[in-house]
Amino acid sequence: MATDKKYNVPALEKAIAIIETLSQREEPVGVSDLCKLVDIPKTSVFFILNTLEQHQYIIKSPDGKYSLGSKFINIGLSTLNRIDIRTAARVSMERLLEETGFTVHLAVLDNLEPMYIEKVESQAFVKFATYIGQRQPLHASGVGKALAAFMPQDLLEQAIREKGLPEKTEKTITNVHDFTAEIEAIRRQGYAVEDEEGEAGVRCIGAPVFDHYGQLKAAVSITALRTELPIHDIPAIGEKVKRAALDISRQLGYVQTPEPEPK
Repeated sequence: MATDKKYNVPALEKAIAIIETLSQREEPVGVSDLCKLVDIPKTSVFFILNTLEQHQYIIKSPDGKYSLGSKFINIGLSTLNRIDIRTAARVSMERLLEETGFTVHLAVLDNLEPMYIEKVESQAFVKFATYIGQRQPLHASGVGKALAAFMPQDLLEQAIREKGLPEKTEKTITNVHDFTAEIEAIRRQGYAVEDEEGEAGVRCIGAPVFDHYGQLKAAVSITALRTELPIHDIPAIGEKVKRAALDISRQLGYVQTPEPEPK
């Protein structure tokens, strides 16, 4: 919904500027420095800080400097815990459909198996007979392989031990050594490719979704006929799927850790 700035509250806008500035600083900030950073008169800054401190939104150190208080953490966690992953993922899934033209699925791990919890279907002539609540093989689906690559190692080993690697098509990976190598490749590139391993003539690309704790939460994937997704298009589509997964993760509060610079 569009908003009209003429209805904005100036004092509240100043408070927001102060809060956002403090959130970006690693060290507590003094009043004078804060005034320069937000370009707000010192008197206004003082009153705002005093009010925020009274309500425990900021903390004043013994040397008179300010930083955000734990109340923001409590509010943030409370908000994140109420976010429904299907709601958080829907916009990114629809965008991925628009970018690729392929049906998009969202799945979570349930009893060591991927289970679809959301689907955005393409308008292509050929429809996939998938549905919410449907389970897929961990080792032979786009969402499954993405989940397998980033789930805790002990759970992965348990899944292989209990579910096995049954053959679905002549291209299914049924050897533990080969599947382990596949998992390592998925971890490196950030997305999984399922090339007619679950169903002949069908290809899927999946990527992991993480929550605000950095823990695996779900996986998102696209599903396409082999004829609609040639091998040479897979890297580009894979990056789109990976970006959609990251967008969903960010909706859940995930903060991506920067990769270390090469030495």
